[in-house]
Amino acid sequence: MKLRVDFKHKEGSLEDERSLTEGEEYVEAAVKAIQDRAIQRPNTHNIHQPPAVSDFLRNFLFQTGMTETLNCFQTEWTEMVQKGLVDADRVDVVPDVYTENQRLERELKHARREREEYRQAVSVAAETLVRAQKARDLQRLHHQRVIQEKNRLIEEMRKVKVQCDSYEPALKRMSEKYQAVSRQVLLGALEKDKALGQESRQSSEQESLICGDEEGTMKTTGKPGSHVYVFPSQVQTLCKITCVFGFIVL
Repeated sequence: MKLRVDFKHKEGSLEDERSLTEGEEYVEAAVKAIQDRAIQRPNTHNIHQPPAVSDFLRNFLFQTGMTETLNCFQTEWTEMVQKGLVDADRVDVVPDVYTENQRLERELKHARREREEYRQAVSVAAETLVRAQKARDLQRLHHQRVIQEKNRLIEEMRKVKVQCDSYEPALKRMSEKYQAVSRQVLLGALEKDKALGQESRQSSEQESLICGDEEGTMKTTGKPGSHVYVFPSQVQTLCKITCVFGFIVL
């Protein structure tokens, strides 16, 4: 009887760094969106026409929330135009410095709004990146534990294999002893059957020689001229004694 344990061990490899994680992809997408928005922004510096002074004042008063002043200006301006005191077509335009300031102010507001959007996007991307890094570290730790458990099991399998190999000679000796004992038991059973057969034959022969009729029988003892009368009860006793002594002799 032979026990065998075969096993193969293959070491797994862990990639420490990945090309793109989920957080990195999100950050790259946010940066790309910012760049695309900057490229698609129209250049209004060259196409902007400076407004008239009246329009500039109206816009200024409206943006600052001075509605009462705006109404007064609109009423007085309309009266002056109707009376011919002012030629609306010949009103000078606002100097470039004022229009440039307004344009810069609008761009500043737009830039601040975009900055807030980008800040929120970067914050979300940073949180996603942190979660991805934590998940990666957890996965790496789990992988290391799995490798340690696998190595432990492989070492236990090796010890079991060595132990099983050490049992093989003992099992072989026990098998040989078992076969020898089985042969001895078989021979003993055969000898016992043979002895019982001989005993049965001897008992039958002795009973046929000793046992007589029911009234009594005379048997010669061995000395010349001597005779012994044996009765039925004595015959049964002699048969039992003869059987016992015959079994002991065998």
